[in-house]
Parts: sequence; C-alpha cells; structure tokens
Amino acid sequence: MQTVEGLCDFLNRVTSDTNLTSAHVSVCAALCSAWIHNGFNNPFNISRSRIMLAAKIKSKTTYHKVIGDLAQFGYLKYNPSYHPGKCSEVLIMP
Repeated sequence: MQTVEGLCDFLNRVTSDTNLTSAHVSVCAALCSAWIHNGFNNPFNISRSRIMLAAKIKSKTTYHKVIGDLAQFGYLKYNPSYHPGKCSEVLIMP
C-alpha cells in the first residue's frame, strides 16, 4: 500500500461502509495513527491498551469484537500475540 494514498483509500473505504459502527471507525482511526507512527510499515505491531486508549474504547470485549469484525470484513489481518509482554501484529489490507 502506498503511504498517504493507501491511508486515504483505506479511510474512505471504512467511512463509506454502512456495516461499520462508530466503534469500528474509531479503532480504524487509532490503527491508522499507529501505522503512521510506525513509518507506514505494513504489517506493524500494536498494543491493545494503546489502541483502546486512542479509540476511546474501555471494554476489552468491544475491542476484540471490533478487531474481529474488521478482520472478517477484510479490512485487516490480525495476529494476536497472547503474551502480555509482546505486541500483536496488524496488516492493513488495501
């Protein structure tokens, strides 16, 4: 995915999808911020707590549901680490 162009395409896709809720869009915005912070590398590592904080989501259940939905809908691939000291990996799909 080309950096800014890919980011714009991804966000346009997300914001025009009527199946997504504000929680989905909020998590996508937080993931895009993390992607930018990681130098547009794809895949990149994320911290659940940081994404939840940036997305203004307080429930782990909501976070996992939203991430699962986004993966199921083809917006990203998510590889959870299941280890408290390691980050999970996200691949934003073009």
